[in-house]
Amino acid sequence: MPPKSSPAMSARSKSTPDSDLPSHDGNPNPGSWSGRLTRSRAKQIGLVLPIQAVESPGISSNNNKKKRRIEEETAGESPATVIPTTTTGDPGTLARRPIHPPQPHSTAPRIGRESSWIAQRKVDRLRKATLRDAEDEPSTAAATPTPSDKKMVLGMSRSIVRVSSPPTEGKSISPLTGTVISWDGATKRAMILTIYSTDFKSKPHEPQPEGRLIFVNHHYSLAILEITSDLPLQVPTFGSAAKYGQEILALSRDENMSLVARRGAITWSDGSLMWRNHYMFLDCDVPEGGEGGPVVDYCGSIIAVVYRDGPCAAIISISIIHALYEMWEQFSYVARPVFDMDLKSVELASFSLREELSLKHNIEGGFIVEHIANDSAPENLSVRRGDVIFFEDKCGTTLPEIEDYLLHLGRRYLGEKRSMVLKLEVHDIEGPCKETITLPLEFKVSSGKVA
Repeated sequence: MPPKSSPAMSARSKSTPDSDLPSHDGNPNPGSWSGRLTRSRAKQIGLVLPIQAVESPGISSNNNKKKRRIEEETAGESPATVIPTTTTGDPGTLARRPIHPPQPHSTAPRIGRESSWIAQRKVDRLRKATLRDAEDEPSTAAATPTPSDKKMVLGMSRSIVRVSSPPTEGKSISPLTGTVISWDGATKRAMILTIYSTDFKSKPHEPQPEGRLIFVNHHYSLAILEITSDLPLQVPTFGSAAKYGQEILALSRDENMSLVARRGAITWSDGSLMWRNHYMFLDCDVPEGGEGGPVVDYCGSIIAVVYRDGPCAAIISISIIHALYEMWEQFSYVARPVFDMDLKSVELASFSLREELSLKHNIEGGFIVEHIANDSAPENLSVRRGDVIFFEDKCGTTLPEIEDYLLHLGRRYLGEKRSMVLKLEVHDIEGPCKETITLPLEFKVSSGKVA
C-alpha cells in the first residue's frame, strides 16, 4: 500500500479548487506542490505518468513494489518522456507530470482539470464559431478611422447594393453601385437608383435578386431598377444639395460585396460636356464599380451620386436627382429646356481671369460660354463663345443651381402646358458691348419608360 498523505496535504486537497491546478494554470513553481497522484486518478483526467521516476529520499520499499507493479501493467505501452525536475517531492506527484507544449494564446475560458485534448476541442469549436477577422481595405480603413465613422457607414449597409449586367454580345459591362430609394417590406420590392446601363441585375447579398429597369433618363444617365430581395433593405436619409468644399465619404461595393469608402471633399471647380453643366467633382479617387454609389456628408445623408469613378470622380447633386424623380412621380414625364451651351461659372474661374473681368469689363459674376451648338437658338441670337451671360431671373451663381432652375422650368411646363422664354444679358468682352436677348425655350419631354 502506498503511504497515506499527510493531514496537511489531505486538508489542502479538499480545500483547493480544480481550476487552481498548476499544470493548467501555468504555475511557474510546480515543486511547491507535494500531493500524491495515483495512476487510476491520472487516467481519469487524461494524463500519462512517467514510467521511470526519480526516487527521492524518505520513500518506503512499498513504493518500489508499486513501481514494479506499474511497470508490469504498462509493459508494451509507448514510454512517456521523463521530464527532469529539481524538486524532491514524491514520484507520481503533480510535480512529476510532463509539461505540455505551450498552446497558442486563445480567448477561450479557462478549462480547469479537463485533459488537453478536451480543452483543444473546445478551443477549436470556439474558433469555428468566431467571425473571420478580415482587415478593411487600406483606403476604406483610412476613410473610416473612428467608431462613429464606422457606425455611420454600417448604418447604410442595407441601403447600398452592387449592380451588374450579364455579358452582351460577348462583352461584360462594368459593375455599378446602387442606392435604395424605396422599400416595401410586405412585397419585398425595392427601387434602386444607379447610373444607366442595360439588362441590369442587382445583388445586395446572396441570393441575387433579379432587377427590372423601370426608368431611364439619358441626359443625366440615371436609371431606376425594381428588384425583389429576401434581405430586408432600407431607405437612407437624403440631404438637400451638394456644396462646393463640402467634406464627404463616397461609398460603393466591391466584387466581394464589401462596403468600400473614400474620404474627400467636393472641389471648387466646375466643368461641362455635351451641354451637360451639372457635374461636380471630388478630390479623391473612387474605385472601379463606384459609379452610381452614394456620396454622403458626415451626418450620413446622401448629397450626391457618383456619375464617373476614377481620379477626380464626377458627381451629380442629389437636388437634381430629387427634382427629376418628383417630376416623374407627379407627371410620369420629365421635361427639361433644350440649352445647347457649355458654361463655366465666373465665381469659380481662376483669380487672374476674375481680376481681368473685374478691372477691364466690370464683371463680377455670371457664366462664361465655353461652347455653343451650331445652328442652335442661342447662336442664331448672336451668342458667341467667350461671351459672359447673366440670367435675368435670380437663379443662382453656380452650374448646379442653374440646372435646378432649368428643371424647375420643366416642371412648370408640364403643369401649365404653355410656352416659355428665358431672358439673358450677354456681354461681348471683345467688343466690348452688352445686350439683353429673349431666348424661346424648347422642351425635351421623356417618359423615362424602357422599350
